[in-house]
Amino acid sequence: MNILSRIGVVAAALLMLAGCATQPAIPFDSSSAGQIKTIGILTPDIPTGPSAILASSVGQSFGLIGALVDAGMQSSRESDLKSMLNSRQFVAHDKLMAGVTASLEAQGYEVRRVSVARSERGEFLKTYPLSNTEKVDAYLDIVMRGYGYIAAGITDGTPYRPIVETRVRLVSAKDSSVLMEDVIFYNRLNATYETTNVTISPDPAYSFSDFSSLERDPDKAVEGLDIAFAKSTEAIATLLR
Repeated sequence: MNILSRIGVVAAALLMLAGCATQPAIPFDSSSAGQIKTIGILTPDIPTGPSAILASSVGQSFGLIGALVDAGMQSSRESDLKSMLNSRQFVAHDKLMAGVTASLEAQGYEVRRVSVARSERGEFLKTYPLSNTEKVDAYLDIVMRGYGYIAAGITDGTPYRPIVETRVRLVSAKDSSVLMEDVIFYNRLNATYETTNVTISPDPAYSFSDFSSLERDPDKAVEGLDIAFAKSTEAIATLLR
C-alpha cells in the first residue's frame, strides 16, 4: 500500500470516529405522517469492508510517520477481519436488509426493496424516486457509516468490541418530506451523548483484549457482529413505532 492509500485509511477511520458527534434527530410522528403502511427500503449505502480501529495508539504521538505506521497496521487488521467474515459467509448488506425487513414486518409494515444508484458514499440521497412504481408510502434511506471492531486504546481495560453506526431517514414517497431521521450507534466510543440519538451498549460477552485474541476466536467475533447488526436493525424499526 502506498503512502496516499495509507493516508486514506487514516482518513476513513477518522470519518467513522467523527460520526460520534451528535446529529439532530427528527422523531417519527405517526399522527402527522399520514397512512404509512408500505415502506420501500432503498438500496443502502454500506462500506466495502469492515473497520478494525484502534482509536488511541502510541503511533499517534509521532506525527505523519506514526499515522502511516498505524494506517498500515489498521489495513492489515481490516484485511484479516474481512477474510474472517468472508469465511463465515457474513455479508453486511444481506445482514442489514434481512434484519430491517424482519423488524419492520414485525411492526406491521409491508416492506419492498427499491433499487437506487448512489453517487455519494456515506450520505443520504439528494433526491428520491418520483415515479413510485413500487406503490410505497415512504422510503427508508439507510447509510451505514461503519461496522467492525474498535478499541479505545492499547491497555487491557480497552478491549476490541463490535461497532456499528447507522444513519436512517424516512421520507414521504408523495413529496420527499422527511418523516424521521436519526443515528443509531452500537457501541458509541465517547460516553457523552445527547438523547436525540440512539445509543446501544455493546454486549460485554463479545470483548477481546487485543486483536490477536479476536483472531483466535473467529466464530465468537462474527457472532458479536451478528448481534450488533440485529440490535441496530431492531432499533430502526423501533424508531417507526
